[in-house]
Amino acid sequence: MKCTSLIKPNRFIHRLMRLWFARCLSAVTGMSVGLMFALLGASAHAAGNVNPNAAKPAVVPATIITKLSFASLGLGNLELRGLQTAGYTNFGTRSDEVITSAKLHLRLTYSPSLLPELSHLRISLNQQVLIALPLPKEQAGAEMERVIDLDPRLFTDYNQLRFDLIGHYSLQCEDPQHSSLWLTISPQSWLELGVSSLELRNELALLPAPFFDRRDNQRLELPMLLPAQPAMPLLHAAGIAASWFGMLADYRGARFPVAGDTLPDKHALVFATNTSRPSQLPLADVNEPTISIIDNPTHPRLKLLVFQGKDDVQLEQAVMALVIGNPVFSGDRVTVKEIKSSPRAAYDVPRWLRSDRPVKLGELVDSTYQLQATGIAPAPIGVNLRLPPDLFTWNRTGVPFDLRYRYSTPLTADNSVLSVSINNQLLRTYRLRADDEVGSGGKLRIPLLNSADAQQRDDLVIPAFQLASSNQMQFQFALQYHRDAQCRDVFADPSREAIDPDSTIDISSFAHYTALPNLALFANAGYPFTRYADLSHTGVVLPDLQRASLEQLFYMLGRMGRHTGVAATRYQLLNAEQASKAKNLDLLLLSGEATTKLLNDWQQSLSLRMSGSERAFRDGVAAPSFMSDPLRLSRESRHADAVTFNTNGSLSALSSFESPLSSAYTVVALSATDAEAGNNLVNALDDGGKVAQIRGDLAIVRGGEVQSFIGNEVYYVGSLPWFTWLWFHLSRHPVLLTLVAIAMAIATAMLAYGWLQTRLRKRMNAMQPPSTNQH
Repeated sequence: MKCTSLIKPNRFIHRLMRLWFARCLSAVTGMSVGLMFALLGASAHAAGNVNPNAAKPAVVPATIITKLSFASLGLGNLELRGLQTAGYTNFGTRSDEVITSAKLHLRLTYSPSLLPELSHLRISLNQQVLIALPLPKEQAGAEMERVIDLDPRLFTDYNQLRFDLIGHYSLQCEDPQHSSLWLTISPQSWLELGVSSLELRNELALLPAPFFDRRDNQRLELPMLLPAQPAMPLLHAAGIAASWFGMLADYRGARFPVAGDTLPDKHALVFATNTSRPSQLPLADVNEPTISIIDNPTHPRLKLLVFQGKDDVQLEQAVMALVIGNPVFSGDRVTVKEIKSSPRAAYDVPRWLRSDRPVKLGELVDSTYQLQATGIAPAPIGVNLRLPPDLFTWNRTGVPFDLRYRYSTPLTADNSVLSVSINNQLLRTYRLRADDEVGSGGKLRIPLLNSADAQQRDDLVIPAFQLASSNQMQFQFALQYHRDAQCRDVFADPSREAIDPDSTIDISSFAHYTALPNLALFANAGYPFTRYADLSHTGVVLPDLQRASLEQLFYMLGRMGRHTGVAATRYQLLNAEQASKAKNLDLLLLSGEATTKLLNDWQQSLSLRMSGSERAFRDGVAAPSFMSDPLRLSRESRHADAVTFNTNGSLSALSSFESPLSSAYTVVALSATDAEAGNNLVNALDDGGKVAQIRGDLAIVRGGEVQSFIGNEVYYVGSLPWFTWLWFHLSRHPVLLTLVAIAMAIATAMLAYGWLQTRLRKRMNAMQPPSTNQH
């Protein structure tokens, strides 16, 4: 290419020539560099040295719009009134998601007495003020909806949306507790979030994320990818994994759908051996128990957690390695060398209150900050108590509780109180003493908690009849507000209160003994299976390998993990034939034709028997809503009315009775006429309102309602000291108890009489003079 000219340059032509020359040089250079990169690329491709970590073209992830109602976040009507002018709701953002847009759809109602020029609602997100929402007079007294844009940059892993009412009803002096100061936020308010997925690394150090994310408040949906015809040992290993993830999900609940012919469109678990593996996923053979995390081939942003073993034994070792060693996993692949585990003792259940020693309240909360409050009318302090379901409280006044608390002392004696409740039932109210009652001195002692000024200690007894398997204790401080005179002061609230984490509750003196069958204990705490947290005395009976049965298996094991806080590593998975010979096991029968036949063979006296379209029902006594008396089950009268009929409808039920194979062992059976009925039964167990209605020995689920009955004979499990056992069982028979008491009194009198006669003879002999021999 020719890049010069013979034209005589002047200033204009010279500038034009320089521009033309630069363009020529740029063109030559561009062609050379392009040719060089083309040659380098061709040679690299030919040599097979393409960098697999080279940057991929950026793909903008699709945004999904999700809706989070305040009700789904566990929030009821949020009432801001008087001195309680702040409220909030918490929610999380998953580690594999990013919020790109957000709107708050707020439904609120406020007092018509609020002055619009002075009153407003301040809304904050993660301590950043978003808006001061005006409260116009014309919209007062009726529900209104406002849509507020939220800055997505303010969202973090854990988020708090806070509402503060700044309310005024007068331009003159105001009472901060005046009844006209109120605003209510409806639970139908909701967050509209635009969510985009993020591509995570294949890193086991992220576990349990992304398969379970603690930031996600929604129910866990974790698909299971299995071989077409899985063997029982493989399903046993998958059940251990399900129980572990159910333990993590806790209150959220967990479901484990079994994947079909295609790879799931969610993060999923995969179980495979060298001879049995899912056909949808090509996997290489392994020689050791292996855990790996890989991309889903059809959905690259989704992950698969793969458990592999050369055989079924190695596969279970891989799952056990996850349960035991996950805190130290890293990388994208782990091979297991050795597994050691030991069975747990009875009642060694992490989520139950310990029964071998007093337990401090500080052990029952995640942080001691949960035991503190601020203000003269703070929200109640709540502490959850999960008690062993078979705690024997007969003839006991209650559970001893050593309560210690601190508070900012009132200036004078007044009506400031601490109210203690359990399950919304008042136990006792304590008056908070004033400064002149507490006393003063010249020395200062720094308390263990620096959040309060005075400390009191009181002994409290929690009545046994008010205790259930799951309880919540509430501590409500209420300090009286003093006004010297009208317009004499400006309200400031420096009050602080705290329940001392060293407060203790003690159930170590209570025995474990209860009457069964009682489905309320199973529905609320998984009892009797959860007596051993690892389910070492439990047999789960799987009727078939249908998808519905497998999903029910994984759901029930996940539910057991939720109750105990431990993975079910030692349960036995049985088929119907094995179950018919299983002794010394509590048996959980899943719904299916094989278990229906087993039930009919075992228990002809069942209140409900179903076989195909035929049903036989024996009328029983409706189970009472609250059975605190362990003898009440055996006192109910039983009816002999029965009916047998055919029908084509759908029905499901829970039933329980003593195992015909071993005394003092329990059978709990899930029965359903079809897959839909089985799903309705699972939904009932997932519904807190319906769980409260499950009790007795038969619970029928029909049309979304639960009916419970008592019909079977009572038996007892656990152990008591012999004298307590004697009086407990004799108390059922007053006449016999009277006769035994009379017999014992006569026997005692006779023994005392014989002892006195013996003493008398000894004394008489001692008083006689010694005889002399005469010669």
